[in-house]
Amino acid sequence: MAETTTLPGTAPRVPAADLQDTEPLWIVELTARERDEAGAAVDERFLDPVLNAGIQPGTSDFFNAGEIAEGMLPERARAALAALRRGTVPAVLIRGLPSDVDPGPTPTEPGEPSLSPRRGYGWISIAVRRLGDEFAYAMEKKGALVHSIYPTAQGAETQSNASFRVDLGLHTENAFHPIRPDWVALYCVRTVEHAPATRLVFLDEVLAQLTDDEIAVLREPRFTIRVVDSHLAEGEKDIALPVAPLSGSPRDPVIRWHETLSANDEVAERAMRAFSAAAQRATRYVTLGQGDMLVFANEFCLHGRDKFEARLDGTDRWTLRGYALRDITITRPYVTPARPRVTRIDLSAHAGD
Repeated sequence: MAETTTLPGTAPRVPAADLQDTEPLWIVELTARERDEAGAAVDERFLDPVLNAGIQPGTSDFFNAGEIAEGMLPERARAALAALRRGTVPAVLIRGLPSDVDPGPTPTEPGEPSLSPRRGYGWISIAVRRLGDEFAYAMEKKGALVHSIYPTAQGAETQSNASFRVDLGLHTENAFHPIRPDWVALYCVRTVEHAPATRLVFLDEVLAQLTDDEIAVLREPRFTIRVVDSHLAEGEKDIALPVAPLSGSPRDPVIRWHETLSANDEVAERAMRAFSAAAQRATRYVTLGQGDMLVFANEFCLHGRDKFEARLDGTDRWTLRGYALRDITITRPYVTPARPRVTRIDLSAHAGD
């Protein structure tokens, strides 16, 4: 089961309860009855007929079926995801979804395909369509709509989802990109004995530690950000892009953040360091167990991950990831009819924005 803890001197412990009114992380822990009913329903009325019809997991047709099957999630989980969609809470943790008894070995090579965790693909598709529409990047995971996240020897020390020898720094997903996920869903297929914690930071709890002057500087385009390792590995150009980390409403701003962020002057550098230090102090630590799913609003949260030991023998930690967009029509200028959910943008055109 998932555990949520904090290091001494950091943020308060997250209660394991449905406290959506007082906590930014709405936690839903399924009962044994809810798990049994959801497992039977998702198998009999979604996965069995869809897979028998030849529809492959991770395809838009599979997501279409997942949207119809969305009612198979327990009511409390649906309510939490609806609150996330409306912006009432920035993150939801669903503990104990029915998982695959035998998901197969954890992949070990970059890009290694595996469709065996069928329930995992099912819950990702249901959650994503509860929030919006799935989409992908041509230069990430070869345009896959669902990502298998696991350690590899090649990515061991990179700032990418394939790392394990280094901490994955706090960031927003694909912060460098003009089109970014509104929500990110992470489902745990397999955990390990000494599982690494997912780090989660809520923007409101960071801004509460900053001065008005620091916030004002972070709203200005006095910073640059670079393409992340996972996109560079698939051939994306290494480009520095101008960025204002904070934008949006003064009362409800949104964030773009990554370790590749750099400041263009000393004042911006001090504001950037103040934000980074505040984010470290506000970090919460969420350990995902098999069948747990964490879903969060990308523009209102930072996330990262602890380093961990990997054996690279098919038994390592394995998660699935899906992206959801509130308005899929914004991708239309950047997709082809053959791959209508896979975005491809020439970043060079944005380097001088």
